[in-house]
Amino acid sequence: MSRNKYPEETRKLIIEKSTELFLKNGYENTTIQDIINHLGGLTKGAVYHHFSSKNEILLAVITNMYAENHLLANWKQVLKRTDLNGMEKIRKMFVLSLSDADEIKFASMKVDYKKTPELLSDYLNRSVAQLAPDFFLPAIYEGIKDGSIKTEYPEELAEVMLVLANIWLNPIVFPCETEKLKKKFMFLCNLAEKLGISGLFEEVYPAFCNYTNM
Repeated sequence: MSRNKYPEETRKLIIEKSTELFLKNGYENTTIQDIINHLGGLTKGAVYHHFSSKNEILLAVITNMYAENHLLANWKQVLKRTDLNGMEKIRKMFVLSLSDADEIKFASMKVDYKKTPELLSDYLNRSVAQLAPDFFLPAIYEGIKDGSIKTEYPEELAEVMLVLANIWLNPIVFPCETEKLKKKFMFLCNLAEKLGISGLFEEVYPAFCNYTNM
C-alpha cells in the first residue's frame, strides 16, 4: 500500500492496528516497531509521515475511540428523565461512567499519564470546562429545586466532584493498591455526603468495584 496513493487508508490502518495492540499489550508495552510489524509491509517512513510519535498515535486512537461518545449521549438521556430527581441523576451518571464500554477499553490500555501530560491536561480541562457545567451542574440545580440536594455552591460542587472522580480517584491516573483505592472511594462518598450529595456508596460502589476489578 502506497502512502502517497492512499493516505487516508494508510492513516486509518495505522490507527486500527495500534488500537488492537494497545488493547492487547497495553500502550507502554507497544513499540512503534510492533505497530509497523502489523501493517502489512508499510515502512517506518510511512508511519512517521502520518504521526510524529507513538504519543501522537495514541491521541488519534483516543479521538477515534470516542468519536461517537456513547457516555455523553447516555448522560444526556439521564438528564431528560422525569422519573429521577437531581440526586438520582448524579448517581446514575456515575454508574454509567464506570460501565461505559469506551471507558473500560481505554482503561485496559494502561496509559501512564505521567508520560503523557497533554492527555492529563485535556482530561482535567474537559472535566471542569465541559462535563461539570454541561452535565453535573444541571442535575445539581434540579436537585436543589426538588430538595434532593442541599448546597450553596452548585458550580463548585460540580467541578470538585468531577475532578476528584476523574483525576484523583482514577486508578489510571494514580495507580494504588486495592485497599487504598477503596479508602479513597469511601472518602469521596463521605465528602460528597457533607457537600450535599448522598447515597453514592450504596449505588455506585458495586460499579466501581467492577470497573477496578476489586
